[in-house]
Amino acid sequence: MTTRMMRQGRRNIGNRAGWPTTLVVVAVAALSMFPFAFLLVRSLAPHDNVGIGGLWLMIFDRMPVLLYSLNSGIVSLGATVIVLIVSSMAGFAFAKLGFRFSGLTYTLIIAAISVPLATTILPNYLNMAKLGGIGTFWGPIIMYAALATPFSVVLMTSFYRALPEELMESAVVDGASYWQIYTLIMLRMSGPALVTVGVLCFLGSWNDLLIGLLLLPDPDMRTISVGVATLQGVRATALDKDIILTGSLMSAIPPIVAFILFQRHIVTGITSGITK
Repeated sequence: MTTRMMRQGRRNIGNRAGWPTTLVVVAVAALSMFPFAFLLVRSLAPHDNVGIGGLWLMIFDRMPVLLYSLNSGIVSLGATVIVLIVSSMAGFAFAKLGFRFSGLTYTLIIAAISVPLATTILPNYLNMAKLGGIGTFWGPIIMYAALATPFSVVLMTSFYRALPEELMESAVVDGASYWQIYTLIMLRMSGPALVTVGVLCFLGSWNDLLIGLLLLPDPDMRTISVGVATLQGVRATALDKDIILTGSLMSAIPPIVAFILFQRHIVTGITSGITK
């Protein structure tokens, strides 16, 4: 009887302690959803000579949405593939191989994460101009991949360090090479981390405006973010502003869908290297 009462008391304490946490979570979620709800309401609201949902049709009249979305997909997917290859191989090397000066190199990579984009955009632009990357898709692909690689390497290194050392030792005893260990064992076990790196890189590349605006001056090569930003003229009317808001919501749909589909893998990939 006493044990049952103690258990019931713990449950009551837990329930009372859970209400403040629930209220805080609901409040934070409401604040986070407010911009999206505001954009959705404004995009569907009727305007002068424009019915409900008419702003979405006007977006397709003012800019080639499908072409810009295709350009964004090419740039984002290209950068994501490069980051996945580089970060997974570098993470495996830092976590399991322990090569010479690995500690110093890893420290420099961590330091690179703290460097603001604004301080590097000018030298990177000049380097891309010398290499002929202005007005090409490979220019922003390399830029996005370079910016996302440091964090991705740290994330993959943390994940590989959490894997048991016995896996690699047993594979070495069986005669497997480092390349075989990486491709046949490590990559197959790093699915959540790879999904996390891929989604984060894709989201960052898709939503970016500055690099696409600088490196893709050709109107036919603009990304969706740049296309939406160029909708505003010198004198923007209230209708023009609502069209830009609608375009911003439209460009945010693919990243939102990607995040919803892979949110479990993202949480697992980020926390696995910390909790194990």
